Amino acid sequence: MPKQRLLIKGGKVVNDDESMEADVYVEDGVVQQVGPNLKPEPPTGLTVLDATDKLVIPGGIDTHTHMQFPFMGSTSKDDFYTGTKAAVAGGTTMIIDFAVPQKGSSLIEAFDTWKSWADPKVCCDYSLHVAVTWWSNKVKEEMKSLAQNKGVNSFKMFMAYKDVYMLSDEELYAAFSYCKELGTVAQVHAENGELIAQNAKKMLAMGITGPEGHMLSRPEEVEAEATQRAITIANAVNCPLFVVHIMSKSAARVVTNARREGK
Repeated sequence: MPKQRLLIKGGKVVNDDESMEADVYVEDGVVQQVGPNLKPEPPTGLTVLDATDKLVIPGGIDTHTHMQFPFMGSTSKDDFYTGTKAAVAGGTTMIIDFAVPQKGSSLIEAFDTWKSWADPKVCCDYSLHVAVTWWSNKVKEEMKSLAQNKGVNSFKMFMAYKDVYMLSDEELYAAFSYCKELGTVAQVHAENGELIAQNAKKMLAMGITGPEGHMLSRPEEVEAEATQRAITIANAVNCPLFVVHIMSKSAARVVTNARREGK
């Protein structure tokens, strides 16, 4: 079967370390050469794309998506087809979604469920993080199996969504410790779920039931406090930590200070 051959000429190639005027030669979807004035042989069967005055950028990887996610009585608008179709249209060529089991449910079954949703629909490469929403010896065994047999190398813990996904500090300590042992990435959604639950009750008592109640029940202090607590727990077990979707200046300062201190 003849190879699919593409030469992208005259663009500014943007990589993580530098930008330069260069051509890019691709065979069967794999970059073979990057450099000035490339002349791949033979010229027959070669598609040439003029990228003069344009940027040539590697495909993006979106490390945090939630396609067709069933969440507290609702479902994400995008499924794995519409979401990844939009991703590819915008230059994102891989996503990492989240398999999120209910409390007491199997992590492996959640992984298999999300995979069954994604496989027939995706328009780009994808992988899955797996959420740890409760803690037991079974969870430990399944984390190990997912890491060793399914290629899962990151687990997400929630400090919010009380009685749904939230872990206690004791459970966070155990989960971070085991991520460290497995060599997997520990992620955390850092918000103080107890305070949010109390604030939500206040909003409802005041008759606030619209989307503004979401913001009002989540002052930035609840994120900053949880971020500090997550870093403290992870540091206690020497576990590298990825705090997902930082949204406030105060939480960002907590992360910056922890990095400065070598945590």
